Parts: sequence; structure tokens; C-alpha cells
Amino acid sequence: MLVKIPSCTLTVEHFEADLHEICGAFQIEPRSHTQDITGLIKHEYLADLEVAHVAKDLNSIRRTKKELAQDEGDNFFLIIQEEGQALMNQHDCARILMPGDMILIDSAYASEFSFFGRFSRQVSVHLPRQEMLQRFDKLARGGIFLPKEDHSSIAVSAILSKAFQVRENVPQSHYLKEAIFGLIGSMLYERNSQDSAKHIEADVHGAQLLKRGMAYIDQHFLNPNLTIHGVAEYLNVSIRHLQRAFAIINTTPTNYLLTRRLEMACQLLAQRQTGGDGERVSTIAYNCGFNDVSNFNKQFRRAFQCSPSKYPNGEQEDKE
Repeated sequence: MLVKIPSCTLTVEHFEADLHEICGAFQIEPRSHTQDITGLIKHEYLADLEVAHVAKDLNSIRRTKKELAQDEGDNFFLIIQEEGQALMNQHDCARILMPGDMILIDSAYASEFSFFGRFSRQVSVHLPRQEMLQRFDKLARGGIFLPKEDHSSIAVSAILSKAFQVRENVPQSHYLKEAIFGLIGSMLYERNSQDSAKHIEADVHGAQLLKRGMAYIDQHFLNPNLTIHGVAEYLNVSIRHLQRAFAIINTTPTNYLLTRRLEMACQLLAQRQTGGDGERVSTIAYNCGFNDVSNFNKQFRRAFQCSPSKYPNGEQEDKE
């Protein structure tokens, strides 16, 4: 992790205004039925470059033709995933970013960042577009992905970590900036080779299938009749293909479906405690898509190390 910044609660409008001022015009899609988000946008200069810290629990952020018409897009964004995960899409290249991964985005073209309502935080290094084109010409393009294990991403992270340590050292900042551009140039030449281009495209379909699968489960997980076979059938893919797609984020479609149901159960159980007696645990289990209360209790204990009736900090066991 390069740096830790605190998050706070702010309105969607406040976040969108800050994002527009620091990064340009974007279209915000918040979580359903909410006016507030957990997030923060912080702006600073490091190594003679603008850096934005962006944290949020939105569904997605998009830059469409409408937003492109509002500003010209003066930067490339080198985005480093710090917390959570994000699906980033540009030029038909969709990649899942896990902590430590990086992606280069061109603000002059449409792009989409999906977070599925979960908390995600990135560091965005703003690389002036004109300077990028002068240095690298047509090699500079958006959608280039660097996994955290890549030697270039490791080196960039090390330089940025140094830059955070010497924020006020102006002479050293100049050399750090040149080092960053040097590494980006090396990465661009490598990624524009024929073999690298094939490697980048190989994961596009899997990432796009993952996005569709997550979206379908998010929409239907409360249905107790929903099965992974049904999800695969709806998406017109084999279960094996669906499993490979979810492996990108180190899970399975079955575990993702279970997680969504347990998340909803936690929300309802917390509301139950706040509101007094509320619904019985069995009712909550059925409302969250579980067909069997004993299985719900078993899965809940496994995930949270306590019974549903004691979550969060409850004292009375339900008499089911």
C-alpha cells in the first residue's frame, strides 16, 4: 500500500463535484436509494505530477461522449489499486484490478470503472497527455494493464513510495518524475509488442463475463430458486466458463451468491436489533434467498463466527 487516507461520509453531489474539479467530468452511479457515500477525494502534487486519491463505495463511474464534450481530457491516468477491487474498461479492454495492480487510462476516450457498490480506493497519477504523446507518440494508449507482479509496476510503486516520503524535496522530485516516465516508456514498448497485445486481449472476455455474472446475481440473489446453473444458462455460457470468470477475483459464482445473501442478512439483522423485536431469524433467512434455516445458520456461523440471532451483539437466541 502506497499511502493510507481516511474516508468520510459525503453526499453524492459533493463527491461528483470534487471528482469533476480534480479529474474531469464523469458520470456517477451511486448504490441504490442512497444520497450519501463513504469516500474521499484528495489532491496533491508528487514528483512534479498531480496525484489524486479517490475512495468511494459507488456502483460505477463512467466517462461517456457527454462528459468528453464537457472537457477535452488533458491527462492519462496511471491508476494504482490500493484497496478493494475494480473493473476498469477502456478500448474494449476490461480488467479486474486487485490491490497493487495498475492500469493506464486515457481521459480523451470513453471509459468505465465498476465497483459494484463496494468500497474501493485508487491512487491516480495524472500524466499530461501532451507530454505523453510527445514522449511516446502512438505507443501511449489507454487500457494497458500492469499486474502487481510485473517488474514495471513494482518499480513504479517503489518510486511513488519514495515520492510520498520526500514530498517537499523539489530537486529530487524532478528525478523521480523522470524515473516514472522512463518506466512508463519501458512498459509501453513492452506492451505494444505483438505477444503482449495478445496477452492483454486474452482476458477481456473473461472480465466482461465476470461483470455480467456479478450484475445478474446482484439483481436476483434474493430469489431462492436462483442457481449457478441458471446464471450460466441465462448468460449462454457453460458453468466452467462462468467459474473461470469468477476466478479472476479469486472466488466462485457459488461463493459470490452466498456472500451477497449473507450481506443482505447482516443488514436485516442489524435493522432488527435497532428496531426492537423485528423479524424472526427464519424469516430473514427466507427473505435473503435461503431455502433452509439450518443451512443459513451454518453458513452464517462459518462466515461471522457467531449465530445470526447474536449478530450484531444481540443477547437473545431466537426460538425458531
